[in-house]
Amino acid sequence: MGTRFESVFCAIIILISLGAWGIGSVSAQNRRPKNVQVAVRAKWSGTPLLLEAGELLSRERKDHFWDFIDIWHHTEKDDIDSYTAKGCLKKIIKHGLSILSEPLASLFEFSLTLRSASPRLVLYRQLAEESLSSFPPVDENNSRNASGISEINDHVESKKSDPLNVGLNPKSPNGKCCWVDTGGALFFDAADLKIWLRTPRDSSRDSFQQPELFDFDHIHVDSIVGSPVAVLYGALGTDCFREFHVTLVEAAKEGNVKYVVRQVLPSGCEAETGRCGAVGTRDSLTLGGYGVELALKNMEYKAMDDSTIKKGVTLEDPRTEDLSQEVRGFIFSKILERRPELTSEIMAFRDYLLSSTISDTLDVWELKDLGHQTAQRIVHATDPLQSMQEINQNFPSVVSSLSRMKLNDSVKDEITANQRMIPPGKSLMALNGALVNIEDIDLYLMVDLVHQDLSLADHFSKLKVNYFHS
Repeated sequence: MGTRFESVFCAIIILISLGAWGIGSVSAQNRRPKNVQVAVRAKWSGTPLLLEAGELLSRERKDHFWDFIDIWHHTEKDDIDSYTAKGCLKKIIKHGLSILSEPLASLFEFSLTLRSASPRLVLYRQLAEESLSSFPPVDENNSRNASGISEINDHVESKKSDPLNVGLNPKSPNGKCCWVDTGGALFFDAADLKIWLRTPRDSSRDSFQQPELFDFDHIHVDSIVGSPVAVLYGALGTDCFREFHVTLVEAAKEGNVKYVVRQVLPSGCEAETGRCGAVGTRDSLTLGGYGVELALKNMEYKAMDDSTIKKGVTLEDPRTEDLSQEVRGFIFSKILERRPELTSEIMAFRDYLLSSTISDTLDVWELKDLGHQTAQRIVHATDPLQSMQEINQNFPSVVSSLSRMKLNDSVKDEITANQRMIPPGKSLMALNGALVNIEDIDLYLMVDLVHQDLSLADHFSKLKVNYFHS
């Protein structure tokens, strides 16, 4: 009897525990956030920020790419703050900015954050896959011949990579993270490459088998035209890249090889790149500059009193407002002189007085310059975008204060001149006076246009032209 009672009691305890767990699970599900987050992601996996920085620098000058490699090799282990992704990003930006001039420095940091160089690295991935597929797979026991070189087997059909699978990152061949492609062989060890560099070669055969080069390839500045081509596939930050790089730079200076780098971090080599070499590869790439519109309808209707003004929030700037006019018996210019520490509260009180008298004090003639006054308020604000948003969302409550703002004649003249050029209902966008087609513009094209203007300004500044006044 006692045993049966204990069994029933234990069963009740278990049921109560399961019920409590179920209620807790339901309540936990109900506490999940209701916000919606939308992101447009690329179909390829993430690319290293360190390699993207090198690509961005090469757009300015070809030499900057090689300077960045040298700087990174000399300072790779000096910075103790690069243990986190944020610290690595700061380190990459710091070394990049040390190479660029001031006009282009800010654009470099923005482009790196935008990940605009990631497609170039995806292109290198495809070329790396083609390089590996050009050589037939061999048995590990016979993977190296007497000279340590894997030769082409013309009788074996080469494996072609799928051109549509752009997101595929090539796997490290036999655990190797770097290799050199000479057109006739692949070298996975620097020792084998040195043997090849010392071996006499038939120039006619080498020219026929040399890899194809492109305009976007990074060719070392000391390379001589006509030398045998050696393409290094690897990632800055790995030990194998450093070893191959030192060997090929020395060979290029001696005129023995035409040294080319195509930056690739094969899959499985993330742990070999040090602390900062794999930053950016963990997640798929989020595409910036693209928006998604969600048309959501909220069925919950709430009654809110919008007649009150939030304390400390004001749309007026005391520096641009005409505060000498009397408002309900108050001259706010005098009040601000006496209590400048309460500027925010005083201006909020002035907004309240103006908005509360809109029905009986706002005349029709006061609306004739309302558009110009609104534009002036936005242009002269400390944060123009924030001011424009607040005016759009609270226009009825601020229309009275806008109509009483003293209008600057220069603002009115500029708006009138713009209206003569632009037909009614049309929009126009100009960058430093050059018209931009707003139908075709996107964020990346805008960055390219800004980059062209900054590069041109940078070139002019380096000319050191002397100006003479007659």
